[in-house]
Amino acid sequence: MSAAKELAAKAVENIEPLLQDMFSGGYQYNEVSLGVLLDGQREIQVQLKVTAIETNFIETDYSDWDDSFKSLDQELKRGR
Repeated sequence: MSAAKELAAKAVENIEPLLQDMFSGGYQYNEVSLGVLLDGQREIQVQLKVTAIETNFIETDYSDWDDSFKSLDQELKRGR
């Protein structure tokens, strides 16, 4: 697995705690660094961000629009 994929895989273990912190603190967004890729002398930080601020949404064209919208697991809002 490439280094980029290894860092991106950390998103899976970080997404629920990130959302739980967001809800428990009443934040509109939250973010975490998953790590840094080194490109010679240049550093590229890989980040996971969640936001409820629609003006901060990234404009995108989902490859499968219907599959890209999921209902939130309400247990996350209760911190479980």
